[in-house]
Amino acid sequence: MLLPDYLQTNSSPAITKVILAISAAAKDIAHKIRTANTGKAGSQNTFGEEQLALDVLSDKIFFAAMQDVKEVKIASSEEQTEEVVLNPDGEFALSFDPLDGSSLVDVNLAVGTIFGIWGNGKIVGESGKSLLSSGFAVYGPRTTLVFAIDTFPVEFTLQDDGSWLLTKEKLEISEGKMFAPGNLRACLENANYKKLVNFWIENEYTLRYSGGMVPDLNQILLKGKGVFSYAGSASHPPKLRLVYECAPLARLIEKAGGASSDGSKSILENTVKHLDERITICVGSKEEVKRFEEFLRV
Repeated sequence: MLLPDYLQTNSSPAITKVILAISAAAKDIAHKIRTANTGKAGSQNTFGEEQLALDVLSDKIFFAAMQDVKEVKIASSEEQTEEVVLNPDGEFALSFDPLDGSSLVDVNLAVGTIFGIWGNGKIVGESGKSLLSSGFAVYGPRTTLVFAIDTFPVEFTLQDDGSWLLTKEKLEISEGKMFAPGNLRACLENANYKKLVNFWIENEYTLRYSGGMVPDLNQILLKGKGVFSYAGSASHPPKLRLVYECAPLARLIEKAGGASSDGSKSILENTVKHLDERITICVGSKEEVKRFEEFLRV
């Protein structure tokens, strides 16, 4: 089944238009990753982080893809500070990280794009429960698009003719010994996080951590097991953003039957205070997320 046919059956016309525009942007970004400059752009994003040329290019591609989508009222990118009004009469807000893990491109590791479609036409003041759909594209040996609307996440794979073919119809997470621990430097000060990481090691969990959030979560979804964590400490606080990464990906994992946590509650229960808000996150198998809360609570 091709992407337009799937969306016609499983989505509203409005959401369909947004996801088709996202898929077009992902297709273009996949091409640019193979051919464009992987060096620095000589600039910083509005959060003060150095940008790569591909970050800037991917951001432009995404905004260009949304220009004619009248359903999107505002769009907000990790590369910019403010919400951009695209259509005052639109019904949705769109958040996206156009190239998550871009520092891995020059060494040819998988990277991705993350997106979230928010209801009510705004993001600040909303919680992840306002997300109507979310997902990511993975740019690796294959280019894939993974998203969830009302049911389990699905995977589409980009074909040579430019179409997107349904390759996984129901991504579901159960239990299994696989872990992807981010921000291990925090273990120097965060004794509870260190105890949890040692638990995983001592109980012979398989380590699967790439340094990119999208490929790590994609692996959990495709393997149907595992846990991703990113805790912090005073010197090494969490850096993952609620709007652009944590909420969209938490929704995706929860739709797959997994769980998410900021250390005490679901990521989706957090109300967005500002666009640069960063939080602790754990996502994956329900029992592993529960274990994360138990260890960090001690």
